[in-house]
Amino acid sequence: MKKSAVKLRDSFFIAVRILITIGITAVIIWKYNDLRNIDIKAIIDGSSTFLIAAVSILAVYMVKGVTFVIPASLLYITVGMAMSAPKALIINFAGIILELSTSYLLGIILGGNLVKKKIRESKHGDKILNLYDKYENAGIFITRLAVFPIDLNSVFLGSVRTPYIKYLGLSLLGLSPRIILYTLLGYEIYKYIPYKYLLPGAAILLILLLIAWTVVSAIKTVKKEENREKGAYTPLCERKRTVIFDTDMGPDCDDAGALAILLQLAEKYGVRIGAVCNCTSNPYANGCIRAICEYYGYEDIKIGQHKGKEILPGHDKYNKPVVKKFCKYENSACHADDAKDIYLEILKDAPDKSVVIITAGTLTNAAEVLESDSLLFNKKVESIVSMAGKFPDGEEFNVASDPLAFNTVIENFRNTMIFSGYEIGNKIKTGFDEEQKDNPVYIAYKEFIGGKAPYINKSFDLTAVQYAFEGNTSFYSLSKPVNIKTDMNGNVKTKKNRYSNRYYIKKETDGDLIADYLNDILRKPPVKKQV
Repeated sequence: MKKSAVKLRDSFFIAVRILITIGITAVIIWKYNDLRNIDIKAIIDGSSTFLIAAVSILAVYMVKGVTFVIPASLLYITVGMAMSAPKALIINFAGIILELSTSYLLGIILGGNLVKKKIRESKHGDKILNLYDKYENAGIFITRLAVFPIDLNSVFLGSVRTPYIKYLGLSLLGLSPRIILYTLLGYEIYKYIPYKYLLPGAAILLILLLIAWTVVSAIKTVKKEENREKGAYTPLCERKRTVIFDTDMGPDCDDAGALAILLQLAEKYGVRIGAVCNCTSNPYANGCIRAICEYYGYEDIKIGQHKGKEILPGHDKYNKPVVKKFCKYENSACHADDAKDIYLEILKDAPDKSVVIITAGTLTNAAEVLESDSLLFNKKVESIVSMAGKFPDGEEFNVASDPLAFNTVIENFRNTMIFSGYEIGNKIKTGFDEEQKDNPVYIAYKEFIGGKAPYINKSFDLTAVQYAFEGNTSFYSLSKPVNIKTDMNGNVKTKKNRYSNRYYIKKETDGDLIADYLNDILRKPPVKKQV
């Protein structure tokens, strides 16, 4: 087929999609109240034969399949009220098959991209798409069994060309309990309560439900405010979980400081460190991690290294001097197993929602594990606390170094993510004002900064570790939930979304006070130092 013909065909189908969308939207706006309050019983009573009544009801189901506004429960119950139970069940099941088929066909016509966009904009859109991503075929059954919008789901499944028989079978299986229950409920109501009493009774019930809803909403609002005071994340000091620390040891010495803070707070609060992983391609970072861990008494800790695409291969300004000074066997000190394998090993053995990942670098390792086994990752990892991004908007090194990995984690990790942005650590200065020659962290700061003491640096990574362990102290609070996106230059943009579980840290006190607190930890001799 010639390019001009293909272009003409594509333009025709786009025009058809636009016209259909405009037409449906116009009908919904024009007849919204009529559709929402359609009197099914009047339609049935006004039909001279059962066949006409049946055809009329099926037509209503078909209209519902493209307008989305007719309440499904109203159809099931009213048909059950107006007919005997066997006839009502037959009509309702025939109607739902017609409705499912109509919505499915509409999805095929409209196409996947438009439908996905509309679903993501809806209240439960992300939950619906996540269910399909997580459970695949079972997601169809789950969304039908749960109270998710029937027609919106059907349009989506049609748009992505889900096999029709599988789609219809799983949909009917999930919807059957609801259809049978509501149909029989309508039949029993009409059997014992005359129709003339149903509307006043329904009005009274509605008022009572509204009162109950108002009370419940008020209670939920109070609880939300209480939770906001506590924060959306439970710190490790309050509830112990296994920690995986992921760092780009090398580009800045604050990674060494962050590891020192991590090991000391882990000892203080009795938190297990499952592994320390290096997200760079630089083997000397492994040796530097090993030297710091051994200094604090963690001689047997698992150390992993990113083994995939090359990430930040250089940056030996302090890594190599630390390794040469503190590691007896340089080659073995710089060896590390594949970080992805270590992640998977820890996650497979961990109870559900029992792992916290703290990152002080790119999200490369986390992204690779997510892509390898997203179900396992989402099942076992409770939260990620990350030094990444600049908030509410801006460019930052850790994101810019691997923006694809950042977006992979943001889009596919379903649980809580907390970000300590550039703006937090930028104004908190920590380091060493006196010599500590036997301390590899001191040597890292000295070699990186150069010159004479004091060796003071910005504290980007230290704040993420501190927050992971201690949460919303007088030092920090959390933002409202936001959606987060980044471009290929590492420019982060946020947008408020109360349904999101992404947050960024906000500083609540003077940076010098936080620095004093961190310096007290950083400079003191290790509790677990081996003699």
